[in-house]
Amino acid sequence: MKLFLKVISNIVFAIQVMLLFLLCFQQKIELPPLLQSVGRLHPMLLHLPIGILIIAVLLWLFKRNFETNAFQLLFSFLLHLAALTASLTALMGFFLSKEGGYDDTILTWHKWAGLSVSFLSCILLLIWQYRPQKKMLFGFSIVVSFITLVVAGHFGSELTHGEGYVLQPMQGDKPEEQIIITDSTALFAAAISPILKSKCSSCHNDQKMKGELSMASIEKLLKGGKDGPLWVAGDAINSHIIQKINLPEEDKKHMPPSGKPQLNDAEKALLYAWIQSGADMRRSLKEYNVKDSLYLLASGFINQAKDTGESQIVYSFKAASQSTITALNSPFCIVAPLSINSPALEAEFFVREKFDIKKLEELQKVKEQMVSLNLSNMPIKDEDLKLISNFSNLEKLNLNNTAVTGKTLAELGKLKNLNSLSLAGTKVDKNIFSMLSLFPALKELFIWNTGITADDTIIQKQFKNIAFNYGYVPDKNEILKLNAPILKNEQFILTDTDKIVLSHPLPGTLIRYTTDGTMPDSVSSPVYKDPLAAQSYIFLKALAVKDGWYTSDVISYSFFKKGFRATSAELINDPEKTNMGKGASTIFNQTKGSTDNIGDTNWLGYREKPFAAYIFFEGAPAVSSITISYASISFFYIMPPVAVEIWAGEDKQHLKQLKKIYPPQLKQMEGTSNQGIYIPLPTASYKCYKIIANPIASLPPWHPGKGQKGWIFIDEIFFN
Repeated sequence: MKLFLKVISNIVFAIQVMLLFLLCFQQKIELPPLLQSVGRLHPMLLHLPIGILIIAVLLWLFKRNFETNAFQLLFSFLLHLAALTASLTALMGFFLSKEGGYDDTILTWHKWAGLSVSFLSCILLLIWQYRPQKKMLFGFSIVVSFITLVVAGHFGSELTHGEGYVLQPMQGDKPEEQIIITDSTALFAAAISPILKSKCSSCHNDQKMKGELSMASIEKLLKGGKDGPLWVAGDAINSHIIQKINLPEEDKKHMPPSGKPQLNDAEKALLYAWIQSGADMRRSLKEYNVKDSLYLLASGFINQAKDTGESQIVYSFKAASQSTITALNSPFCIVAPLSINSPALEAEFFVREKFDIKKLEELQKVKEQMVSLNLSNMPIKDEDLKLISNFSNLEKLNLNNTAVTGKTLAELGKLKNLNSLSLAGTKVDKNIFSMLSLFPALKELFIWNTGITADDTIIQKQFKNIAFNYGYVPDKNEILKLNAPILKNEQFILTDTDKIVLSHPLPGTLIRYTTDGTMPDSVSSPVYKDPLAAQSYIFLKALAVKDGWYTSDVISYSFFKKGFRATSAELINDPEKTNMGKGASTIFNQTKGSTDNIGDTNWLGYREKPFAAYIFFEGAPAVSSITISYASISFFYIMPPVAVEIWAGEDKQHLKQLKKIYPPQLKQMEGTSNQGIYIPLPTASYKCYKIIANPIASLPPWHPGKGQKGWIFIDEIFFN
């Protein structure tokens, strides 16, 4: 044991000498990568000297309870171990401090306090070894060491977790400043700043400036870090922040670092679109066109944030198990927490034809946690309200467009927390007013398109705490704009028996359409009468027309004929790493990519090289056309291919060119769409096809990214 303690003493002394040397020349020292890695062990090791010194202090205070020889042996071992771990921690901390990215003032205090703990631990060891009779001096030194340890820990916590971290619980919670979002709020403040704050500011603040970047204020945000500005307005592709958030998570340069909360696809798309549009920090929400892609992305984020904010109510009931929630989810019923860590749940049903009352019965497993239930457009009847009343903590219930008549509405009187009830589009009438007294918490009632009208003002006077929403009440002299036609189809890849079905809820309305992508007009375009068959690719555009009304907006959808399915495929050029899809099978798996999510794994993305692939068939089907399905998302630089080549033959070595075309290009910024390039061919049978599609090499002058390379996104290729 004596030899072991002597070795530790010598190591501690050597480290103290090294620390003094490093302090004298700290401005001139540059660390090699190996020592940088050693420095990053500092957070892992620092807890050892803390724990050992605390145990040593306690042992010193209660030394009378120990036999003398046992105390001296144990205490000596603890002092040696404390001095060794404190010295190593200080050394690693010095190495870590050379990386930079921390608040200089707090770092200086933490560094000197940590070094003091190391020096004092060494002094304690020396006093114990050479002046054991100086009990007052030793007692004073151990108290000073403990106080210094607390100071070092305090400033260390501020570097890691932010200012006032240790004392904050005693000061009481300070509610975060919440902005009230209106149409006058800047889009940056409403949608962009919250993303940066939640996903980036923990590493980029005034206390911890990784990469010399602080996001504590707009001025510091615009200043950027050691790599320069975070973004280039109008050039998202070449902006540091976009490049780093899109790197693979395992990449060292990926941000946020692996293990930290990551940006989801919606947040990435919103940041990209905002930078691409010019990164305007002052432009208010009301200054954007409501159809602007950036506005739509921001609105979705804001609405989700509002929902999350409303869910910060503290609920007394326990959370359901994650396994139970997972088991209750299906393609036609989504069950999810209102917000992260909230025990409260919400459920929403989809597709009327797939509704089964048994699914509602299954939700009884979480009846205590269910606070929001959306059954809009489901075949719910009066007798089903008794089942719904079992959700005792329900706060929000949507029964719009169901078969409810109101006869059994009293069943819902058990829901004492119900504050929002939607009955729009049902057959309820004024008789339900006699039951409203059963709902003490009700604050809003949606009853448009029912047997109740806004003329029933006496009811509003009787229930002053309830907001009656009758929907839009038109002026008889006002000319209104028609709603767009409604598409009934849920699938856009059609078989021989599938039809395209359109409808309009207003009687007497005509639907005019085109199937070649041209704009329909309200006079001469064909009138929709019967469901449309898809003989090949259809780019449908339709509008609604009625005398005395303004013509509706145009809707547009692409429909693809399923056709012959390939046996296999082989990519000649690899797609970009950020959009690799599901490999070669992506182009014949009969699954469409989402234009709302550029990270969808059903997209193959190409920028540096053309899309090029071999496609194989076991037999040799008689093909008379090929349709290439692609995305057009101009604000993400995703454009139509500029040239397409079709080759065919018996195998890869024996191919001939069948056709080369130059698809029409965009002439201005447009919204998102999934379109097809329809290529008619002389009917022939081949076993192997090669298809090449070239991305635009230089974006046109009207594009914000003019001169830069464009992308092409391809999800499917159809053979008919």
